[in-house]
Amino acid sequence: MSGTDDEVRIGVFVCHCGHNIAGTVDVTAVAKMAADLPGVAYSGEHMFMCSDAGQQLIKDKIAEHKLNRVVVASCSPRMHEPTFRKVVEDANVNRYMFDQVNLREHVSWCHSREPEKATEKAKDLVKMSVARAARLEALPIKTVNVKPVCLVVGGGIAGLRAALDIGERGFDVVLVEKDSMLGGSVRKWTHLFPADESGDEVIKPLITGVKKHKRIKVFLDSKVTAFDGYIGNFGVTITNMKTNKEHKMEVGTVIVATGFEPFRPNGYYGYELSPDIVTLAELQELPPAKQLLRPSDGKPVKKIAFIGCVGSREPGVTGHEHCSRYCCSATAKAAGDLRDMVDEAIVLYQDIRTYGRGHEEFHRMARQKHVIYTKFPQEEKPIVEVNKKTGKIHMEWLDVLSGDRLEFEPDVVVLATGMQPPADVTETAKLFSLTRSGDGFFNPEHIKLAPLTTHTAGVMIAGAAQAAKNASEAVIDASGAAAKAVGLMAQGEVEIESTVSHVIPDLCSSCHTCISTCPYGAIAMDESHDPPVALVTEAKCHGCGTCAAACPSSAIIMYHSTDEQIMAMVEAYLCTVPDVQGGGSA
Repeated sequence: MSGTDDEVRIGVFVCHCGHNIAGTVDVTAVAKMAADLPGVAYSGEHMFMCSDAGQQLIKDKIAEHKLNRVVVASCSPRMHEPTFRKVVEDANVNRYMFDQVNLREHVSWCHSREPEKATEKAKDLVKMSVARAARLEALPIKTVNVKPVCLVVGGGIAGLRAALDIGERGFDVVLVEKDSMLGGSVRKWTHLFPADESGDEVIKPLITGVKKHKRIKVFLDSKVTAFDGYIGNFGVTITNMKTNKEHKMEVGTVIVATGFEPFRPNGYYGYELSPDIVTLAELQELPPAKQLLRPSDGKPVKKIAFIGCVGSREPGVTGHEHCSRYCCSATAKAAGDLRDMVDEAIVLYQDIRTYGRGHEEFHRMARQKHVIYTKFPQEEKPIVEVNKKTGKIHMEWLDVLSGDRLEFEPDVVVLATGMQPPADVTETAKLFSLTRSGDGFFNPEHIKLAPLTTHTAGVMIAGAAQAAKNASEAVIDASGAAAKAVGLMAQGEVEIESTVSHVIPDLCSSCHTCISTCPYGAIAMDESHDPPVALVTEAKCHGCGTCAAACPSSAIIMYHSTDEQIMAMVEAYLCTVPDVQGGGSA
């Protein structure tokens, strides 16, 4: 490591981030202030610290000034902390002797109209970071082995694609499906957009490939009933729901591809009052025919109506506030196709969102075939009534564009229902320690930077398990998640964070408070001690600090966020800086 073990030599690097930070914060003033702080041997500024030139500057100054700690004041650590950790490590400084200050999201972007106050806040944050850096400790780099086996949960189109991708790269796969057949929802559909293919035509090659692959083991009618361990070393129990037979095994990675369930619109538009009011999914499951027949009596359909956003985009209704994304395009495709079989076809909609590549073409073609689109207000839904004696369906709604109240008597009404998580999603989330968004689907680690990984290291999500999406998007997700899993298994071992909690056995009172509060199940009782004491499985720990805050005996410390380091930051903010000068600036 650069410098001596007992001499604190801190380098401070303040980033302009183009105009993002420097447009509000006086970066030069911040750098000059930092130069006079205790322990600072160098302080400077640069246009883009994350650029190659900025990274090289850090390496050069570490060597020139024998720096053994580095503070970078720039953007969010979530974006570039790994970048700067690698930079200091390349310069022979332990990666945990680095601290990052967020001057962009926490200062310039939220105080853009108060540049003077923003600059003072930036100075305070840098001052606090320097005080913390002076008390940082080098931590060891730890690794764990990764078993070359992947568990794929869900045998729909995403699960099948992921399993095949992994198997074809030479790794073993355990595929678990709770139904008696592979294929999920796609297998049931007669038409898939954008191509005129049936779900069976799309899914059958995947099913055949999975069944024939020597590296893929399939468990049907089965569920994962127990899951424990950490990245690279997960213990899994798979139970057959018909025989109750259990299979226990160890896997290195997991892909959760549990898919979705179509919303059952009971209470919406008379759905349960007539067999002629069906969902779009139910329409797709009807066998192909030259003539669309009315479910109630088998007579040819002459008039058909579609209603969009059924069970989706409903403000204030938990689990139904999201847009299900596929409905507008699927409705346009279905209406356009069926228009050739019927005399009249209308689509009632709130908004049209044919967002995918080529999807707007479906809407254009439907309009060219004289499918009538009529917009209704969100606050006033269409009224659908069923005559109890004749079974006739009567619709009435306000057309927003004309301002007229319209009526229609269709032979069949098709409700474009949204996607919702499977009924057992809560159980799955608890099993794999996954968080869920407001719509009930699983949260990724980061919606933009890590859309396929989760906060449970080694566990990926793919397809509609993450959010409502169409089959094409699900397949893209699956291949991405498979690549993530293969990347981990191909390494043979992976690094784990050293910024974890640690229990001091002599102070532990065996109260189990930390075990009950840990959101990741990373703490258990070590029975080898007498009496037993809490023990942290470091590979499962996320360093959130919940256990340390809850411990009534102060028996838990957080590496890289010790009480001493945190109090040093508080004192640096509240107290006057001691009369100990730093080492100068650029």
